[in-house]
Amino acid sequence: MRTMLILVISLFGQVVAMADDIYENPQNLKVLSKDITPGELRDTMKNFAISTGLRCSSCHVGEESQPLQEYDFAADEKPRKKLARAMLELTQGINNTISGYSTATHVQVECVTCHRGVPQPKMLAAVLAEAADEQGVAGIQQQYQTLRSRYYGTHSYDFSDFTLTEFAQSRALAGHTDQAYAVLDILLADNPESFMGHFAYGELANREGNAVLAKTHYARAMELNSSAAGFLQQRIDQLQE
Repeated sequence: MRTMLILVISLFGQVVAMADDIYENPQNLKVLSKDITPGELRDTMKNFAISTGLRCSSCHVGEESQPLQEYDFAADEKPRKKLARAMLELTQGINNTISGYSTATHVQVECVTCHRGVPQPKMLAAVLAEAADEQGVAGIQQQYQTLRSRYYGTHSYDFSDFTLTEFAQSRALAGHTDQAYAVLDILLADNPESFMGHFAYGELANREGNAVLAKTHYARAMELNSSAAGFLQQRIDQLQE
């Protein structure tokens, strides 16, 4: 057993050493420092992957099924690698500008600042709006469930009541009332006790002339937030008149 353990540890060490070889003597560095150490380069590449949700093959010439030692890391064939360089220069420029105006401590902009672990740094409302424009209500429902099942609890997307009610209101203002109702239905399915969700539902129904539905959600919102009882009761009274 002890001999087997030693063998496993030895093999693991060899694999790690082989993996580290790809960071030795990097070629064709144009933005990263040519003096970067293998350890710094490894940590930088790892940070890129975690920050953007991308893989090595996204920027470098190679396939997922290949060992990294067979990749052509120096090649510039993939457009995304050129874009990554441009984004690095942009990030460095922002940080240099900030440092010129800041005091002892200042915010450092990183890849993750915008990307939040996803390849395209779009906010939830933007992604759902694209789905809505392509497939309507079904697109919103499918895209929301896909994103929530994968990213809920992470920093990638904001699934809060505020984000969803704002998005619902934007769809209503654009004339897509059915989509606005669908978004609020999604919100209240996930969080039945959302004051913002019920209030937004009441406002939408009120605007659409559905007094019964509006009063139902206003009343529920009032139950959930007694401090809002004053103006909510006024809305209910107006609807009863």
